Amino acid sequence: MTVRRIDVLAAALLFAVSSPLSADYGTSTTAVSRFRRTAQGEVIHLTKPEDIRQASTVDQAIVALSNRVMDCVQRKLAPASECFCLYPQELSRVRSAYERTLRQHPDWKNKVVSYTLEGRTHAVSFGGVSRQLQRKCPQGK
Repeated sequence: MTVRRIDVLAAALLFAVSSPLSADYGTSTTAVSRFRRTAQGEVIHLTKPEDIRQASTVDQAIVALSNRVMDCVQRKLAPASECFCLYPQELSRVRSAYERTLRQHPDWKNKVVSYTLEGRTHAVSFGGVSRQLQRKCPQGK
């Protein structure tokens, strides 16, 4: 099973909480079943191209922020739990993509959505994104 770095490192470090924001599970049905069993709440399986595009936009924003956060952690630019604060533009993109998507799909709030794109199964925890976007940065960051 292949899991994106965001699921392994950034879920722990990006906002210092344990729930993953997004994951890439390859094409293994076992991995998808395992995810389904361990995810909290309902999993919504997307099939409409427009829905997949919207979920993918949120996922891509998360991955972009995660990459910056992992660089921050590796370079020890800030405490791991605060690295996301150093990238307000990327954080804003996650927030905007999340809010825009929930305006179109309010039923996705606090749910996990999964979709297949280019032969790979992806999952985004909208509940996890919501909780993590509520985290505040320390003063001055």
